[in-house]
Amino acid sequence: MELSNQLVLGGSVSKPPKLTTSPAGISHLRFVLDHQSEQQEAGYPRRSFVRVLVVLGGEAAKQWTHELTVGSQVQVTGFLNRIEDKNGVGKLVLHAQQLVKI
Repeated sequence: MELSNQLVLGGSVSKPPKLTTSPAGISHLRFVLDHQSEQQEAGYPRRSFVRVLVVLGGEAAKQWTHELTVGSQVQVTGFLNRIEDKNGVGKLVLHAQQLVKI
């Protein structure tokens, strides 16, 4: 049985997107997504704030480079993965499989 790892998150781009190319020649567009909403937990309202790094790879990365700016509202569908920064601190990253402007 394969374990599920799928996330849909909407929000706004909060830092300018950066286009990079991996050593293998694959384009990656990285941007920070901010999400704010009110959710229900145990019957009570709860404010939710999420800030997550999003990575979009492949040809789609090049296509979105000029489409996304700070403040763009998007919905991202993808999977979560863990990376470590230069100091060895682990972070969750949302790898986009689908990106839609809303």
